[in-house]
Amino acid sequence: MNLKTKLAAAALLLGSVSVAQATTYDLFGEFDEPQITYNTTFTGSFDWDGATLSNLMGTMNSSMDSPIEDLTLNQNLQWSQTGTVVTASIFKENTSDVFSGGGYATGGAFKYGNAAVSMMGTLIAPADGNVANENAYFSFSFDTLGMVADVSSIVYGDCTPDGLMMGGQMCMTGHNIGTGGTMDAMPLALNISEVSAVPVPAAAWLFGGALMSLFGANRRKNILPA
Repeated sequence: MNLKTKLAAAALLLGSVSVAQATTYDLFGEFDEPQITYNTTFTGSFDWDGATLSNLMGTMNSSMDSPIEDLTLNQNLQWSQTGTVVTASIFKENTSDVFSGGGYATGGAFKYGNAAVSMMGTLIAPADGNVANENAYFSFSFDTLGMVADVSSIVYGDCTPDGLMMGGQMCMTGHNIGTGGTMDAMPLALNISEVSAVPVPAAAWLFGGALMSLFGANRRKNILPA
């Protein structure tokens, strides 16, 4: 195999190897819950490679019931980037439908699939006609310039059985809009800390070794006597 052929083979091999590195970050969010005993907390992690957010997952507690983080949120990752700011959300169920009528917009209160809800004889939430899914989610934002966490951005919704009020129809929520969530819950803390860079894929090392062997063989051929 001549040098030109070897270079072409090396180029093809290089094209099949991804050497982009992602960095893993630990994530912790907390909401002040002035009306109940426990604060709501989320502990998790995610990967960021400078262009894509992936592997967001973590655990959250139902603060109405316990400080123990027993809700696993690892489904239906949603994320977007505006300028240098990334916003991401992760769910308990494989759907973004959390609140009555669908979706997970900040300020939602009644669960997806709620029955009609009345208070003092007044209908305040009609049935939405959907099958309840008992979903929960956590959202946060950070600036990619320095990985600066935006504590004011964090939002949560808990429509699991332990996080429901008013006959099991209204969800526990927390955000910084108005007076906060359904029980005045407000963002308290958001910490993002680097864990480690994800190692270069093994294929890259194999590529490097193969490339060295390829050109080593060519060099030996050139210096051997005729």
